Amino acid sequence: MKIAASTKTVDLKWFGKLTYKQIFGVVIAFLFAVTLTLLGFGVSCSCFGALIIAVMLFMLPRSLGVENVKIMTTVGVIFLVTVVLIGGLFMAPGFVEQNQGDPDVSENDFFSSVQYEFPGGGVDVTATLESGVDMTGKGVYFQYGAVQGVGFGGVVTGRMSEAVKLTLTGNSATGSVTLDPNTLFAGYVVIKNDTDPDNITAVDGSRTFSSFLTDAFEGSITNLTLYGCFMGAIFIFMLFLTIMVLSNFMRLRMEKTRMRMEKEGRLYPQGHGRCSQCNSIVLPGEVTCRKCGAYIDRPDEMKPDKKDFFECTDCGAEVPEDAKVCPKCGAAFDEEEFEVVHADGKVDTSNEMRACPECGQYGPANTTFCVRCGAKFSKFGKK
Repeated sequence: MKIAASTKTVDLKWFGKLTYKQIFGVVIAFLFAVTLTLLGFGVSCSCFGALIIAVMLFMLPRSLGVENVKIMTTVGVIFLVTVVLIGGLFMAPGFVEQNQGDPDVSENDFFSSVQYEFPGGGVDVTATLESGVDMTGKGVYFQYGAVQGVGFGGVVTGRMSEAVKLTLTGNSATGSVTLDPNTLFAGYVVIKNDTDPDNITAVDGSRTFSSFLTDAFEGSITNLTLYGCFMGAIFIFMLFLTIMVLSNFMRLRMEKTRMRMEKEGRLYPQGHGRCSQCNSIVLPGEVTCRKCGAYIDRPDEMKPDKKDFFECTDCGAEVPEDAKVCPKCGAAFDEEEFEVVHADGKVDTSNEMRACPECGQYGPANTTFCVRCGAKFSKFGKK
C-alpha cells in the first residue's frame, strides 16, 4: 500500500484510491452496521430494521464519494462474515445458555414453580399452580417446537406449534414429552381455556418464558447459532447488494443521458455547468447567471458560434448584440457612429459591427481592412 501525501489519498491497488475522509466514512458505516445487527436491530423492526442497516452501510460511504463497486462489495462481504462469526460463535450461544433449564416464574401470577427433568429420550414437566387460581374450564399445557436456528437478539427460527395437556392433580400439573435427541427444542408452560376444543386460547399473563431444552439435545448448538445468524445477515447483505446494483444502474443511465445532452449542446460538461459565484445551474447559451447576474466565463472551445453576439473590446467577453454594457467588465457600449476614411479619400460612417471572416475580430461594418489581421473585405463582408 502506497500513501500519496500530496493528494492525501491512499492507493489500495486493486481497489483504487480513497481519501482519508472516505476511509473514515467506510469504517464508521461498517462499525455501525455490525453493531446494530449484533444487537438484533435488523430483526426487531422486521424488514425495516434490515433495510435501514443496508442503506446506512451503502449510503454513508457513497455520500463521501466512494463509488468503486469492488470496494463496496468487499465491505459487504466482510460485514457478512463478521456478524455471522461474532453472532454465531459468541452472542447467540450465550443467549441459549442463559435461557435453558427451569423457567423463571418470579413475575408470573399463575405458577409458583415450573421444573423440567430429562430422564432420557424426552422431558418431564412439573408445574405448580399458585393457590387460588381458578382452573374451571381451563387446562395447563406444555407448548413446544423444534428450533431451526438462533440468530441476532435471540430470535429463534421455528414454530412452537406442538402442545401437550398436563395432568392436573390439586395444584400440581405433570406430563411427559418424547423428543428427538438430534433436534433442539424449546418450550414453555401456559394455561389455556379448553372449553372450546376448536378454539383454545391462552389466558393472558399465564405463559412462562420459553426455555431451550438443551439437556435433551445431542447435536451442536454452534451449528444452530451459525445458521440462524447467517440467515439474518444474508438478508441484510442481499438488500445491500440490491441497493448498490440499482444505484449504479441509475447512475450509469444518468451519465449516458448527460453525455447525450452535452453532445447535443443542451448541457455544459461537468465542472462548467454552474455559476462560479453562487453555484447555480447554468444552461448552454447563457452569458449571465439568472440568479446573481455574474458573467459566465467559459473556455473558447465551449462557446457556441452565435451570430447575435459580439466580443467586448476591453475584456473579450461574449456580449449580446443589444447589450448596453459588458456583462463581465462593465464597459459601456454606445451606439456611436464609426467614421472611416478610405484610401480614395471618401469618408463614410456606420454604427454597426461585423466579424472578420479570417480571424473573427469585430470591427466597424464600413471598414475595408480588418483591424487585427489586415484582411481585406468589402463593405458587404465579401473578401
